[in-house]
Amino acid sequence: MMLQSAKVIVFDLDGTLYEDTHHFDYYARLIEQLLPEPLQPEFAAQYAAAIEGRHAVRIGRVYDAHRDLLLVQQAGEVLEAYHWDGTPLSEDSIAELYPEPITLDLTDVVSIGDIWWIPPVIGRHMGIPSSMTWEKFEETRKWMMGPEYVMNPIPGLADALTRLSQMKKLVLLTNSPRSDSEVILEKLGLADVFDHKIFMGMKPVRSQEHFRELAKRYDCSFGEIVSIGDNWVNDIDPPRELGCLTIFIDHHGQSDADSADVVVRRMGEVVDIFNKM
Repeated sequence: MMLQSAKVIVFDLDGTLYEDTHHFDYYARLIEQLLPEPLQPEFAAQYAAAIEGRHAVRIGRVYDAHRDLLLVQQAGEVLEAYHWDGTPLSEDSIAELYPEPITLDLTDVVSIGDIWWIPPVIGRHMGIPSSMTWEKFEETRKWMMGPEYVMNPIPGLADALTRLSQMKKLVLLTNSPRSDSEVILEKLGLADVFDHKIFMGMKPVRSQEHFRELAKRYDCSFGEIVSIGDNWVNDIDPPRELGCLTIFIDHHGQSDADSADVVVRRMGEVVDIFNKM
């Protein structure tokens, strides 16, 4: 019902409109190679542990690079904190270190909202500056543009969005650069379904700013905008605070039913919802 009344549907790109994951391993290998050869096995082991959920670095946490701590936070309030080896900090230590709400950024206090953030966080811990991991991110995106990167489109998604675009305004809002994102959309058969595209969106820092601009652009209320994405901090929490409707693609099963208006595990479930409209 909420999609029936919506005027604008906003989509994330990575992890939402495609679910391939082998590019994460490619990105991790590039960062690993920045380290001296004796340290590379340690990076690989930590990356594998984080991917398998055996590490303090995990999706949903925040990395405080200055203190080298992993945080659990809600609305900026630090509820839990862990050393790199997983040892928890005491409540007194947390209160002393974080007396005020934290502010997320994209360099020093970063939300590990998806797998993209795991390799650079481990790299930062091991002494690689964020500027260098960003260069490897760009290199990975260029690789994704080429013929070696074969994508597996989500069954039925292109047809569903093509039909939906005739009834609603579809918007792409991604943190990724335009050049490679456009190529990825072409590979997915989604190059022409969006009425508006926003690249390098700097989510979550500018998430609410973008949704305010979209409400003005399409002369609609926040309640007539739906945000769909797989990164709760970037795609769900900020627009939900404004009053937008949300569909959270929780690939890792870490949320509950109250995390968004609709919670699914795969984009294919959202395609099923579209096809019932």
